[in-house]
Amino acid sequence: MLSDEERLTVVNVVASTRVAEELDLPDIAIQLNCEYEPEQFPGVVYRVVDPKLAILMFRSGRAVCTGGKNEDNIHTGIKRMTEDLRAAGIETWDLKDVEIEVQNMVATYSLYYPEDYDQLAERDDINCKIIEEEDGSLRAATDKETKEEDPRIRGVKAGEPLAALPRKLNLNNLTFHLPFDKVEYEPEQFPGLIYRLDYPKVVCLIFGSGKMVITGARHKDEILEAVQFIQDELADLLYS
Repeated sequence: MLSDEERLTVVNVVASTRVAEELDLPDIAIQLNCEYEPEQFPGVVYRVVDPKLAILMFRSGRAVCTGGKNEDNIHTGIKRMTEDLRAAGIETWDLKDVEIEVQNMVATYSLYYPEDYDQLAERDDINCKIIEEEDGSLRAATDKETKEEDPRIRGVKAGEPLAALPRKLNLNNLTFHLPFDKVEYEPEQFPGLIYRLDYPKVVCLIFGSGKMVITGARHKDEILEAVQFIQDELADLLYS
């Protein structure tokens, strides 16, 4: 059985830092061949190919890095940027004096039925991506298998066990189960339910497919804590 951490995918890490007292943005744009259109945006856009990141540099010496999948990506990008600045003759602080602070982590997570769940599918569901193993057992298709359109992928058939398969949610019912002052659900405007947690202080977008997007965390532990909290909240709905 996969752990919550193994099922969790961090899709974006946003971090801020400061690398100098002041930066000459027009000079940087020329020296490093960066995007700079001050009429539209006050910063220079420095791009890193591997890992794929975008770093926004501002005249104040501050920089905002986005697109990372983990904190190591962020540190690698900031290091590469400062090295390129110095190589171009642009003064920056020593890397050891540069503090990097994560501002936001965005992650996705899919809810699954427990492995001991004994209910069967009531109807065919072609939207549930599963794979039937050679021994006849069923498992959820991974994101990679789904993206690559693995030919073994099929939907759930009526009468098949739902244990350990992706869990579907009735968002209308969910609005009555969760604290009303923490929930927003307007399907005409947005297909997901917005659930704001107080602790950890994150926002969860919950969809009928069982997929969740969690944003607002500053550490991965906060995301895992939010996942566990929501699973506990939804446990009573399994047999309701």
